Amino acid sequence: MKSLALVTIVFFAVYQAVSSDGPLCENPDTCANQKCTENLVCSDSQILVQNGGICGCCDDCYLKLYEGQACTKSSPLAFGRKNPKEKCADGLVCKQGKCAKLNS
Repeated sequence: MKSLALVTIVFFAVYQAVSSDGPLCENPDTCANQKCTENLVCSDSQILVQNGGICGCCDDCYLKLYEGQACTKSSPLAFGRKNPKEKCADGLVCKQGKCAKLNS
């Protein structure tokens, strides 16, 4: 039981260090020290997300999800934060676990 508690504490500490609102991102020099890819080009199966990288410093490519595909608004492993690497295609939102049109 002690080892499970230790693993949980270590996991949480590492997660907080790299999460978008963890201590790593609170450092004012975090973005200044990031080396972002200039003119990032995503594949057809991806969406360019401005400031979508770690701490919101750099743009990133996310997996593009289409209408009807399973999506995750938040992940239990991410303590309620959005999955950082997938996004419903333009004009779609994640509703009840699936990408759907905004007005449906």
